Amino acid sequence: MFNWDDFQTGAGRVAGVAGALVSMRFIAGSIAERLVMAAGGALFSFFASEYVAHKLAIPEGLAGFLLGLFGMSILSRIWDWVQTVSIDGFIRSWFKIPPRQ
Repeated sequence: MFNWDDFQTGAGRVAGVAGALVSMRFIAGSIAERLVMAAGGALFSFFASEYVAHKLAIPEGLAGFLLGLFGMSILSRIWDWVQTVSIDGFIRSWFKIPPRQ
C-alpha cells in the first residue's frame, strides 16, 4: 500500500541528489573532482535535509534540493573554519577553562 510519508521522505533524498547534480555545472575542476564534490553535497543533503526542513518549516524536498545544491559550499566553509580554529582555545572556551599562564 502507498504510504505518503515514506514518499515525502524519499523525495527529499532524491531532491538532494538532483541539487548536487545541478551544482556540478558551477563547480570548477576535473570531472572526477566535480563528481566527488557532488557526492559530498548529496550526502550532506541526505543527512541534514530533515533537520533543516523542520527548523525552517519548509518542505523536505526543497530543503534537500537546496542542501544538495549548496552542500559543498557549506562543507568547504566548515572545513576552512576547522583548519583555522585553535582546538586548544576552542575546548578551553567551550568548557570555560581559564587560559594557561
